[in-house]
Amino acid sequence: MKELEKRLKQNNISSCYLFYGTEQYLKTQYTNLLKKTVLEPSAEIMNLDIFEGNKQDISAILDSADTLPFLSEKRLVIVKESELFQTGRKNDTEKMSDYIKTIPDTTCIVFIENAADKRGKLYKTISKYGYIAEMNGLSEKELLYWIIRECKRNKFQIETKIASYLLYVVGGEMIQLEKEIKKLGAFLPENSQATSYDIDIICIKSLETKIFDLLNAMINGQSKQAITIYHNLLLMKESPLMILAMIIRQFRMILQCKILLEQVKVQSQIAEKMGLRDFMVKQYVQQSKYFNIEELRQALEFCLQVDINIKTGKWNSELAVELLLLQYSKK
Repeated sequence: MKELEKRLKQNNISSCYLFYGTEQYLKTQYTNLLKKTVLEPSAEIMNLDIFEGNKQDISAILDSADTLPFLSEKRLVIVKESELFQTGRKNDTEKMSDYIKTIPDTTCIVFIENAADKRGKLYKTISKYGYIAEMNGLSEKELLYWIIRECKRNKFQIETKIASYLLYVVGGEMIQLEKEIKKLGAFLPENSQATSYDIDIICIKSLETKIFDLLNAMINGQSKQAITIYHNLLLMKESPLMILAMIIRQFRMILQCKILLEQVKVQSQIAEKMGLRDFMVKQYVQQSKYFNIEELRQALEFCLQVDINIKTGKWNSELAVELLLLQYSKK
């Protein structure tokens, strides 16, 4: 992505782009940078067309791309979540692929997708005639660097250790992190140093972090705290079944970490193997110390039985999850 940023800042514009991946923040940021680079601000509204969804008529997109720009060197056509890079739209994919080869010099098309099949014809065509950037989540190291930089932009300072805590509390989604950093910037005096206390009182914890806290309370035998966290989640309109599903996922992740640890895997290897960030694996590894593998398997079986009992109407969902918390808070 540094290469993409460098190219855009040098005004090196390709005829077409594909931005795909799970990180919405990065896709939005680079699309905005492309807009600023390609379009004249005074004529943006007349030279920008946006098509969203897989129901858009391909002919309308091509007609827009063929339209000459007005008071500008180029026009920009943005196509979002078209699913042209997956199976199911073969004819439209063929038409777009053929068009990309002869796209006018006055037009730039950018496709923004969640996923793309690298074996597909359109992907290969853009790879040859345009520019492709996969925009998934940053590594933990990159995220920490970005957090520190964003905090400076919002006129306060943050140490790496506190940035790690912010990442744990808020989670790794950059859009949510940006919101919480702006809140901290609005609250803290200019050039002050952010603390973990500031984060605790200002920032909203991610649901995953709340489940981490819930399991930590259970593991440490703090039944009252576990029940309090659970009731707070219910007050926030989270369903008992969803909370149970996340507890099951948590136990499954802890079990996987435990097995990999016994295979003499280090934390970075576990993170790569499980496709998780380092800070998440660190929490799972810490929680795994309280169980052996058999206990974790039994916990998963018990949770799954609770899930079955709820879904078959044998148990009330709210009460069933509360009993589960009490059962494992005794450990």
